[in-house]
Amino acid sequence: MTTAVANLRVCMVVHAYYEGDARVRRYAESLAAGGHHVEVLALRAPGKPKREVLRGVEVQRLPLSRHRGGTLRYLFEYLWFTLLCGLVLTWRARRYDVVHVHNMPDFLVFAAFWPRVFGRVVLLDVHDLMPEVYCSKFKTSVRHPGIWPIRLQEWISHRFASACVFATERFRQGALTRGTVRPDRSIAVMNAADTTLFDRRLHPHRGPDRADEFVMLYLGTVSDRHGVDQCVRVLPLAATTIPGIKLVIHSKLADGEGKPLQELRDLARTLGVSDRVEIRDSLLLQDVPAAMSRASVGVFTPHMDVHIDMALSLKVPEFVAMDVPVVAVRTSIMTSLFREDEVAMFADGDREGFAAWLTRLHREPQLGRQMAERARRFTVEHAWEKEFAGYVGLLERLCGRPVAVAAPKPVVEVREPEPTGAGR
Repeated sequence: MTTAVANLRVCMVVHAYYEGDARVRRYAESLAAGGHHVEVLALRAPGKPKREVLRGVEVQRLPLSRHRGGTLRYLFEYLWFTLLCGLVLTWRARRYDVVHVHNMPDFLVFAAFWPRVFGRVVLLDVHDLMPEVYCSKFKTSVRHPGIWPIRLQEWISHRFASACVFATERFRQGALTRGTVRPDRSIAVMNAADTTLFDRRLHPHRGPDRADEFVMLYLGTVSDRHGVDQCVRVLPLAATTIPGIKLVIHSKLADGEGKPLQELRDLARTLGVSDRVEIRDSLLLQDVPAAMSRASVGVFTPHMDVHIDMALSLKVPEFVAMDVPVVAVRTSIMTSLFREDEVAMFADGDREGFAAWLTRLHREPQLGRQMAERARRFTVEHAWEKEFAGYVGLLERLCGRPVAVAAPKPVVEVREPEPTGAGR
């Protein structure tokens, strides 16, 4: 007897603006493409409607927007959003088959308390390990007494969920070591580039519009721990060999209501490179591929700490998918995923090593193209279709029935270029 394929009713819950969260959108749109009914509870950005259907996904924006600030502001937002979502999900306790909650915070999963009581599947998607994030923010150890409450809420939240999904295997192994999850109730679904959007065929990498320019592109949050200052500090050194070098930053709102951006401007002024630093508005997700195609290199230069060492920025897979050469700080997660002839890596704080890579990629553009071609291996091995298949398998185990999926796209294998002996 053939078991019917299930079309699920799924609710995604995220303390973020849905349209700007690539990971949440990927899940939601992939489920909707498979015929599932998907609703999202998210923050409401100024000017956005309360309800909207985006690519088959029903988005309900709750009356709360994000205002970055100190710990108390974060705590208020987290608690208020959890309460709002809890009220909605209590009213709809029997509506959904699956409630998929995305951290941070971990305790947002308790908004799905009544769906869990009524036997619904409740997933907690761990984008980041909260204790490590707060250790990074406050420059302390996971054993510090101030981190204990965060570790406690992590343990309770992970245990409450039907299962946990982690953004990297490193995160999952960390949770297993702490005993917050069981191996059979946890999987890793890596942040993979959405190749329907980050399509190198639609936006082939061509570099800057002006032939005499060399553009470093940074996309994302600007704060001390994200290390964008390293991109500014390298400019005086790199400019001696690359006269046309400049840094372009498309920043999200940063901690401290713009203070880190002003600190970058002050640093550039102090170093005499203000004319080489352009700070621009954040981009809509659909505009990012075109911006990447006009960069000489993409940069990922965080300052090392317990969180950064195991966290993968989604911008790295996206740069790789777009054939943009990447220059990055050498972290354990980067070296576990990429070879040194695929991504140019340097040690945190090593300005000379950073400048040397920029100079080499400027003088040898063919080297950058070859490294980008080799890095395509990562896009193939971690294609979203493969990552999503693991997620669907988890849903099938928890729901006890086959789950419908959209027809997969063919994965095009890539030819690996001959080695060129690219060094560190």
